[in-house]
Amino acid sequence: MRNIFFIAIAAIALTSCTKEGLGGDATLVVKPAHHGLPILSTTAYQDSVFVKFNTLDAPSSPTTDYDLLVVGTVGEDHIHVEGLKHGDYYVYCTGWDTSINMRVSGGIPVTIKRKERKDEIVTDVPVVE
Repeated sequence: MRNIFFIAIAAIALTSCTKEGLGGDATLVVKPAHHGLPILSTTAYQDSVFVKFNTLDAPSSPTTDYDLLVVGTVGEDHIHVEGLKHGDYYVYCTGWDTSINMRVSGGIPVTIKRKERKDEIVTDVPVVE
């Protein structure tokens, strides 16, 4: 009887845990900026956000080793990454800085806390040439 109790508790604990990834209600509003100036998505080069789940470290190749890719909307200075669960993510952005006519990129770790699991979280991402 005691073993059944522990098995039941273990089963409940394992099934109630959520992992990082899609299927949640949190939204990251990712705002790439170069030297503090926003990077606008253009028709020639749309901003992109590469998201790696369950880590706070940059993948060795952030534009090929990712779990989710979201492309920005032309004319906007931010990208919505919707439907995330709470947990740890690494967010990497690429864009085109029209003021210097160069590709810019950069990334940061992001943690969505349990209390933020239904929120819209604004995330500033510094990018460099």
